[in-house]
Order: sequence, then structure tokens, then C-alpha cells
Amino acid sequence: MKIKEVKTYIVSQKLGEQSFCYSQAWYNTRTLMLLEIITEDGVYGFGEAFGNAFVNKAIIDNVYAPKLIGQHIFDSEKIWDELYNTLRDNGQKGSCIQAISAVDNALWDLKGKYTHLPVYQLLGGARRDKILPYATGFYHTKTDNQEALLVEEAHKYLTAGFKAMKMKIGFGIENDIQMVKTVREAIGPDIKLMVDANHAYTAMAAIKIAQAIEKYDITWFEEPVIPEDIGGYKEVKAATSIPIAGGEAEFTRYGFKRFIDERCVDILQPDCSIMGGLSEAQKIFSMAKIANTQCYPHVWGSAIALQTGMHAAFAMPDFPESLNPGEVLFEYDRTPNIFRDEMNLLYQVTLKDGYIEKPEFEGLGFEPDRDLIAKHLVK
Repeated sequence: MKIKEVKTYIVSQKLGEQSFCYSQAWYNTRTLMLLEIITEDGVYGFGEAFGNAFVNKAIIDNVYAPKLIGQHIFDSEKIWDELYNTLRDNGQKGSCIQAISAVDNALWDLKGKYTHLPVYQLLGGARRDKILPYATGFYHTKTDNQEALLVEEAHKYLTAGFKAMKMKIGFGIENDIQMVKTVREAIGPDIKLMVDANHAYTAMAAIKIAQAIEKYDITWFEEPVIPEDIGGYKEVKAATSIPIAGGEAEFTRYGFKRFIDERCVDILQPDCSIMGGLSEAQKIFSMAKIANTQCYPHVWGSAIALQTGMHAAFAMPDFPESLNPGEVLFEYDRTPNIFRDEMNLLYQVTLKDGYIEKPEFEGLGFEPDRDLIAKHLVK
């Protein structure tokens, strides 16, 4: 059960006419960094690091990988601390932590395979049999009629059976208000609708938007201000009845402790491929539970990130515990991504009556299509 080899892969898909943008940038490609850890027995586990694929690969190849060789896969807590301390003085956030996330998640995948158990069981057991996915989409594209495309997209998600959707805003106050109105009218009153500005606004602007769209029954307003602006988060939270969400751009238990202590959001959104992996997610869930603050996993990436987030969602505690706990909402990105839709040969996510049911595969439930990886490998 000792680590023999560490491999990193950068894969890229050109989007062409399928290119899209959010409030901060255009996506013309889907470029991802995947990590494979292989043991002396030939068993392999996969993880993924969100962020700059080339930086994350360099950190793993040159700094973390040499420290992993010969380590026992069940020493994952020890390994996490060693990797974190290696770059702690200048890597408490960002790519250094994203790279650790890939390592940690690959180790959980391996532990599941050696014990022949799903990762959620190793995390303490599934607290639920199904989770409610929400379709993340409604990005902007190069079109003369964005509004019509958003309506078409909304109808597509309805047809697919989604009971919840998240749309991107951050394109100007009046534009955002109009587009939220358009999407709400398109999906009707019974579908959950969330909005995500990707920290495009000041608190003043975000408050104006929030108060204007309250009447459209918004489930949450995500990242209204930049992640560093704790005071701004608190101002927006105090000025609207819409729950405020954030945390996808935060790292480790130390960063989330600040969010929790300041009570600046109603909903925390840790991403297991960003903030330190499943090991760190467990600690963040525990802190959030003490503070009675809701958590929902953020997910963006390949099938590996999707599977990892699902195991976190099935294993995470209820907030709060009760006889009738609320549903766990789970992010299911619907933008073009062959690495999400085609790379896992073992399991494909399907909706049953609008829900994702608990999978029973060992580990993360991921079996890579190595031909697909080789075809899109950035050399």
C-alpha cells in the first residue's frame, strides 16, 4: 500500500463556437490537471486540482511528488500536514493548496479501492440516499440575443428533469435584474433558482441587485463581492432576505474559520478540488456544524471532481440535524466538458425524478478513459 509513482496529466478541450464567459473571463478551452497515484501493488487512485493546470502540475511534479514516494496511502493526514508545511510560509492559499487537494483526493480513492468501499463510507457513512443536483449554466456567449438563449437553456434543463438551477450574473446591474426576471418566468415558480456573480460587484451594487430580485424567490446569491471583502459580505447579508453564499475561492480550515467566525455568509461552499481535499472538507464541515452554518459542495471540473464532490455531499452532516433535514443541493455544471461527460468509464451521473441516487462503487467510482486522456493530453 505504499506509493510507487505519481503522474500528472494536463488535458485540454478547445470549445470553439461553444465558448462562454462569466463575469471575470472567457472560457475558450477546458484545461484541467489530473493526478494519478500508483502503489507498489499497481493499484491507482485519481484526483484533480482546480485552477491553473500548469502551475499545479509544476508544484506536484517538483515539490510534492518526491515526498510522496514510499509513503503509505493510509497515512493521508500525516501526508497532508507534511505537504502543507513544505510550502506553508508562502503557500497558505492558491495553487499550493489546490495541488494538495488532488493528492488528498487520490489517496481517498486508493483507500476506497483497498478496502473495497465507497469513499463516503470511509468518511463516516452516507447520511442520505439521494442529493438534489442543480444545473449550473446560463453563462453568456457571443450572441445578439442572450435573453432568448437563456430561455432556451432553461427549457433544456426542465426537460432534463432538474428541480434547481443556478445562473450567472455579474454583467451589469440592470442586465442582471432583467435576466433573472427572464429565467424565473421561463422556469416557473416551483424550480429553485440561484444566482452567482463570481465576485463582480461592490457591496453597494450587490445590495441593489439583491433587493431588486428578492421577489423572484432566489435560493441564494453567490459570491456577490470579492472573497477578501468580509465586511462587504456582511453588508450584503444584512441588507437582503436572500441567503448569501460563498467560499469557493477560500482555502483550508484556516480560511473557512474566518468565514464561519465572521458569520458573513449563510451558506458555505467548499470545493474539494480547491480547498485541500476531502480530508480538509471533513474539518470544515465540523466547524460549520458547530456554528450551525449550512454547507453545500461547490464543484467545477472533470468527472473526478464531480465524483469527489458527490462523496462529500453524501457523507456531510445535516445543517441542522432534525427529523426532517433539508435536502443537500449539489452543483452539476452543464457547460461543455468532455472530461466530465465522457472520461469516466465506470459511472455516469443520471437523474431519477430530479435527484442523484447514492452510487455503490468502491473508491471515488472513477475508471479513466485513458484513450480520451491521451487524445487531449497537453505535452
